[in-house]
Parts: sequence; structure tokens; C-alpha cells
Amino acid sequence: MSLTVIRVTFTHDFLRTMLYDKNNHALEQDRFMTHLREHWEGVSLPGDFILEQWLGGDDSAAFFKTAPDPDGRQSIVKLVPEASVDGKAQLDLWHRTRQLRHPNLLELRDCGRADLAGEIVLYAVFESPDDTLASALAQAPLTRQEAREVLDAVIDALRYLHAQGLSIGTLATDHILAVGERIKLSTDALREAADPAATAEDIRALGLLWQQALMSASPRSSEIVPHAADPNPDTRWTLAEITAALNPPAPPLPPPPAIVAPPPPPPPAVVAAPPPPAVPYSFPKWIIVGAAGLLLLILALNLRRPASPEVAHPRLVAIPAPLPVEPAPDPAPAKPTPVVAKAMWRVVAFTYRTREAASKKVSQLNQHHPDLHATVFAPREKRGYYLVTLGGRMTHEDALHLQRTAKGKGLPRDLYVQNYSE
Repeated sequence: MSLTVIRVTFTHDFLRTMLYDKNNHALEQDRFMTHLREHWEGVSLPGDFILEQWLGGDDSAAFFKTAPDPDGRQSIVKLVPEASVDGKAQLDLWHRTRQLRHPNLLELRDCGRADLAGEIVLYAVFESPDDTLASALAQAPLTRQEAREVLDAVIDALRYLHAQGLSIGTLATDHILAVGERIKLSTDALREAADPAATAEDIRALGLLWQQALMSASPRSSEIVPHAADPNPDTRWTLAEITAALNPPAPPLPPPPAIVAPPPPPPPAVVAAPPPPAVPYSFPKWIIVGAAGLLLLILALNLRRPASPEVAHPRLVAIPAPLPVEPAPDPAPAKPTPVVAKAMWRVVAFTYRTREAASKKVSQLNQHHPDLHATVFAPREKRGYYLVTLGGRMTHEDALHLQRTAKGKGLPRDLYVQNYSE
């Protein structure tokens, strides 16, 4: 039985490639898609999502692009006839998908049930991507840096989904999307990971995608890919083993060579100068003659002077000594004013590599949850990263309280509290 591959044109190949049995289903599928297009195109769904443009579909779902909302954003809507699925289970899964918060997962904005002239459908509204990996590969192979960015985004998203008890369902090049500067996985086909086999199949799909398009991501790709794509689930590597092999610890740096200071140069030799030659000294005779004449003159004058009356000498009066002056006591040193430490705890909800992407997420959060006061914070410890934080700086207790409040409002369960130096 021959199979024909149908690629649905959808915002640069957003829709996955779908196969159908040409002999048995082609006619029925054409009628179904024609009916959905004629019946639902131009209809406004709850939430003011107008189905403006038909994008394609198959016998299980149809896809439309919406008219721009007041903010200029367009969305992609998936319609599923309720009669073809378990309606409650599908809506429960979509509601759970809507609560996911990860920078590498396509956002599900809204979902619900719509009735038009007795025909009931389930709908899911996703953010609209700008490009797909399939479209990028059709133009040129990825550079090593581009391939590594895609690989890291896929691994981070899978790790988050598995921690939430979900699996990706489908992982192909047309399900790897670009939204602005962010690499994201499509979330239109998520499934409950009821047992480890579901998450193991995600890892095998990762290995096959890696082998097909991402071998340039790492020099160790040829070593890791066979273990990731291993058909045997018992010997297939886990995400933790893949991550460890992809990011091996750096070898320790050799100790720096010891620096030995050169010995100081010897002091210069001091040579004593020879003593000056001794000069004989002769005492001048005229000094002796002059001194003798002076003595004779003094004696002659004293013999001729009359006796002088007794001169009263003044009495000495004792003056009391001044009292010792005690030194003034030193002033007591001023007590230092205690410095109150600034509260620098923050609640971190999302991490981005560009300020533009972080600012966009802040606008969305403040629109839906203005009481959380989302802001963009660029820590000095993580240069090149922009964090979406809630509530600004605060004490540790206030940060823990806000963390619980934000989780209760449906924000990511993995948001955390961190103290940053400023």
C-alpha cells in the first residue's frame, strides 16, 4: 500500500509532516478539511480569537492563524472535533500544558470547547512561531554554535517535561521552532508519561534528531549519539548520562611554577682611605708673651682701686612651684552606627539570554498578574543572562512567601529564591 507525504504549509513548516493512506483515506480527508475550512474560517472563538486564515489539517485536526489581537500578536489555533477524541481527557491535558512555564516550550495561551451550529470542537491557542528548524536546514546547515544552541534547548525542555510527568510525543525538525531569539519545542502533541518507557522514547527521538541535524553541536557527538538512539531501552542512556558526556568536567589546571627570587647581589667592598700624613704642631710664642702682659696689667689696676663699701645683696624669696595640671580626659570614642544590611533576596521565575526577550515576558506577567511586580534583573554573577524576577529585592522570609504565592497563581513550579550581591 503506497503512502504519500503531505507537508502542511504553516508559518514556515510549523505543522508536523503527516502520513495518510492514499487509497482509503484521501477522499474522506479532503472532504473533512474542506468542511472545516468552509464552516470555521472567519469564526470568532471565545476570548476574541478570530480564525482569519486556514493553514491546513488532516482527518484529526485543523489549523488556523488568528487575526492580530490589540497588542498586534497573532496565534495558531488547533481545532479537534470532540467526537474524534476523549474530550475531557484532551481538555485536561491542554489545561495542564497551559500551566507549563519554560523558556524552551511553545506557550499554550488558551483552550476550551466551541459549538457552531451543533458542531462541537475543542480548540487550543498557541503562540505563533517565526521559523522552524526544518526551514532553516532547507537553506543551509547549522553552524556549530547554532547546533549547540538547539541541542541545549531541546535537552533542557525534555528534562523539564519529564519532571512534570509528560513526554514530547513528537520530536522532529518541524517541531523545533524559533520564537524571536528563543528556540522552543512544539507542545501541541504532549502526552502523559505514564511509565519510564515514554520518557525513554523521547530520548531515542532526541538521538535520531541529533544524528539527522545536530552532529556539529559537539566534538563528542559521534560518541554520544549511538547511546542516545540505542533501540534497546535497557541500555539506552538517560538525559543525565547524555548531559554528563556532553559537558565533561574540565581537567584541573597544573600548579603554577614556583618563582624563586634571585639572591641579592653582594654589597660593594668598602676601601678605607689612607690617613693624612701627620703635620708637626708648634705653639706660637706671641700668645705666651701677650698673656703674661695681660696678667701684669690686671694686677696693677687692682692695687690702685680703693676699697668699696659692702653692697647689700637682695634676699631670695622662694616661689611656690605651680600645681600639676591634670590632662583632660580623652573624649570617649563615638560608637559606630550599625549598618543595616540590605535585603537582596529575589524570586526568579524565568531566565533569558537577551533583555528584549526578558522584557517581553515581564510585560506578559504584569498584564496577567500585576500584583507580582515582575521586573528584569541582570546579575553581576551571571553576565549575559537576564532574569525575570518577582517583587524586587526583599528579605528571605518575604521572598519565600512570594514564591508560594506565585506558584499558587500558576507560575512555574521550579521558580526559586536566590540572594544576589549588589
